[in-house]
Amino acid sequence: MSSPTNASSIENFAAIQLMQDVPTEERVLALCTQLRLAFPVSDEEFETALRRLHARLSISMDRGSALVGDEAHTPWLSSRKAEIEPFFWSRFRALLQSDHWAPRVLGTLDQVSDEILDLLGNPVQAVPFARRGLVIGDVQSGKTATYTALISKAADAGYRLIVLLTGTLENLRRQTQERLDEGFVGLDSSGLLNTVRANRAVGVGLLDGRRAAAVFTSRDSDFKVRSMNQLGLRLDSIHEPVLLVAKKNKAILENLANWLRDFNAINGEIGIPLLLIDDEADNASVNTRATGEDPTQINQKIRGLLKLFTRSTYIGFTATPFANIFINPEDESQMLGDDLFPRDFLYALEAPSNYVGATKLFGESATIDALRIIDDAEHDFPATHKSNWQVPGLPHSLIEAVKCFLLACVVRDMREEGRTHRSMLVNISRFTAVQNQIAVLIHTALTSMQQDARSYANLPVLEATKNGTMESLHQLWEREFAHCGFTWEQAQGRLHESIAPVVVKAVNQQTRASSLDYAVHRDLGLRVIAVGGNSLSRGLTLYGLSTSYFYRNSQMYDTLLQMGRWFGYREGYEDLCRVWLTDEAADWYAHISLAADELRGEVKKMMRRRATPKEFGLRVRAHPDSLLVTAQNKMRLGQTIEQEISLTSASLETTRLRKNRQVVRANEDAIRAFLRNLREAGFVGKVSSLPPGRNLVFSKIPKEMVAELLKSFEVHPLSVTFQGEELPQYLASTDEPLLQAWDVAIPNTDNDETPINLEGYEIRPAARFVDDRRDGLLRISGSKSRVGSRGIEKEGLSQGLVDEIAEQYGGSTGNIPDREYRKRRPRPLLLIHAIAPHQQSTKGKLGSPLDLGLGQLFALGLSFPDFDDSGIAKRVLYRVNLVKWKELVEDALGDEMDDDEPEDLDVS
Repeated sequence: MSSPTNASSIENFAAIQLMQDVPTEERVLALCTQLRLAFPVSDEEFETALRRLHARLSISMDRGSALVGDEAHTPWLSSRKAEIEPFFWSRFRALLQSDHWAPRVLGTLDQVSDEILDLLGNPVQAVPFARRGLVIGDVQSGKTATYTALISKAADAGYRLIVLLTGTLENLRRQTQERLDEGFVGLDSSGLLNTVRANRAVGVGLLDGRRAAAVFTSRDSDFKVRSMNQLGLRLDSIHEPVLLVAKKNKAILENLANWLRDFNAINGEIGIPLLLIDDEADNASVNTRATGEDPTQINQKIRGLLKLFTRSTYIGFTATPFANIFINPEDESQMLGDDLFPRDFLYALEAPSNYVGATKLFGESATIDALRIIDDAEHDFPATHKSNWQVPGLPHSLIEAVKCFLLACVVRDMREEGRTHRSMLVNISRFTAVQNQIAVLIHTALTSMQQDARSYANLPVLEATKNGTMESLHQLWEREFAHCGFTWEQAQGRLHESIAPVVVKAVNQQTRASSLDYAVHRDLGLRVIAVGGNSLSRGLTLYGLSTSYFYRNSQMYDTLLQMGRWFGYREGYEDLCRVWLTDEAADWYAHISLAADELRGEVKKMMRRRATPKEFGLRVRAHPDSLLVTAQNKMRLGQTIEQEISLTSASLETTRLRKNRQVVRANEDAIRAFLRNLREAGFVGKVSSLPPGRNLVFSKIPKEMVAELLKSFEVHPLSVTFQGEELPQYLASTDEPLLQAWDVAIPNTDNDETPINLEGYEIRPAARFVDDRRDGLLRISGSKSRVGSRGIEKEGLSQGLVDEIAEQYGGSTGNIPDREYRKRRPRPLLLIHAIAPHQQSTKGKLGSPLDLGLGQLFALGLSFPDFDDSGIAKRVLYRVNLVKWKELVEDALGDEMDDDEPEDLDVS
């Protein structure tokens, strides 16, 4: 008998048999035809299974890139392979197969986890070791699977105690414990630490229950000394590997260290090998104290734990490219003196090809049309609201986002997705009281929609849409989901049954970790609108997430990336995903995606040079974007920071300008004076010979003239990487050969803007979004957070060199990142952008012209070539006044803090 289950069986059995190689279409068809005899399906279901199988087999993942430290490390894994019984890894691998993991991705995970394991200390060697490393991956890209694979293999190899430190919040610790129960332990830990023990098999335990790892924590409880003593648990009395999943909390870590010392150490030392995995390693673990001060408490406690063991490996996992673990503005010796610095190895993971990350959503060649702009929320949620703010109502954009989530649930039901989890994220405020108000308001609106669907969805369309809710859903369907493969009439017929199960949950310290418990709903699937703040922002996975509403004002990379819970895997419903953001947040995410790409490229480049983690850490610390992280990190400690900045292959733009008539006109005067000086010095602008052949280009301009313009051009202090004093001073004095002469380009567009006469040159300004809503600040968005259009940085290069670069990208210049041009530049490039301000429409499109009444607006851009900047003399020294920075960045500290309600901890 035909059934969707039979179609899935064909797909799954075929995938398992084909996973060892890259099969031909003929082989796939032959195998599926054979399986069809055992699993009868209709022709339509068979074709669907074939399509899904081909898509699954095509998903791939590249192996990561590793940097290894100075000290000699002897690889040990290959020599021990024959003696290692891969019990824990084999059953975790089988679990991933049953969860429909793509064969090539699973094969790469096997290789990657082996490579990382080989960088750890050998657990059976008698010689003491203390290895320190770091693994970098993307947000929601599968780091949990990677460290579960690593834990499994480490246990097989002989590591006896595995401590996994999660973030600072219980809901994340609980979710992580559940995942490791299923992927490593094999038993539900909630029944293992009671005096009356219950051994319920889960996950890998259902596949092979002959053995199970021991656990000293559970779904319901962090580490407690009382539980250990009541059950008489000691490390030396347990013959299986022991897992402990704990929060990064001072009291818990202190109690754990005391218990280990009091009941497991001999002469103050513990001889069994320890693997300590620090998830979200940039959160709470890093020592942010200034030189000479004691380390932060969490950092101190983690280091104390490690020192108890004669053989230990510490691995941090983080998704934040510019994590604070790399950045210490004091000096090199202190950075390396921190025991948690990854001195021994650094491993950068690659996400599988089906991963939906920042590049696909916000990159220069974004492939998913998911972004929707929030421009109506300031009244209801002021940027500077406090914990006692009384929310007056919900903005139209949030109501529309809720409706989009409901319609996405309908489509996923019509696509026969089954009883899967469906989630919507609402992240507006860090204050628990405000979050709870928002949850109540959304619940009220949702209940009304559900009641209308119950009453009207089964009526004919013309009659049903006389109801306001049904008509608004109908209009939204035609605008957002008309091309999903179903008609509105079909959707309306499924509306009530699809949206009736949807609930609203506030997720914060007050509502506790169990407020969002997907495990309880594993059989039927949870459909939830989760409202929260930082409790939703650090490592927590929202299963089946399709709709996100994010209205926060942080500008810090690590904060923004961690809040981006919408990154991840969206197989079967990628086209239904929607993300509501302010245009400013969208611009920041676009910028971060470029920075992350550059960072990953830097790891690969340094790996080819056999560079060390130390060299990489110093390099990241000198990246212009690290100023944002450093400034945020030091806000509590001082008034001024000094930071060495590397300009090699850097691109800097004045995306933030002062909203001041005198400043705008002074900037225009400075540019006109610069052009007059060029003419007087004999430099004449020529129309570019490179396509599109409109831009005005000057060649080989002395550095002193460029430095003088930069010195005269005033930007807003929030353009932190474009410093008005230090940068021109450095450029005027540098002896770097590649920075002695510059190219200058003035982009000239072909739009309908009115041309301006710029010292005899006719220039048509570029139309750009300009946000003037903040006092004293003009924010120029441009395309994907840039002032300049993509490809502008090729100006000054020869046609032959441009063609050579294009060949590396298949002969087309349309998808070439500008960083590729920077790498090959013989000289730096100064870009002078004339801006025509425009408003922004609700979907991010160019709106109507904006009359600022300030005069002609200009912005600058700098594109630096790849040069050797080793040594302080080759870098610019920036100084950032943190007192002023605090005044400018509203609520910056708040976005890094936990929700305002403290969590009650029972750590006895």
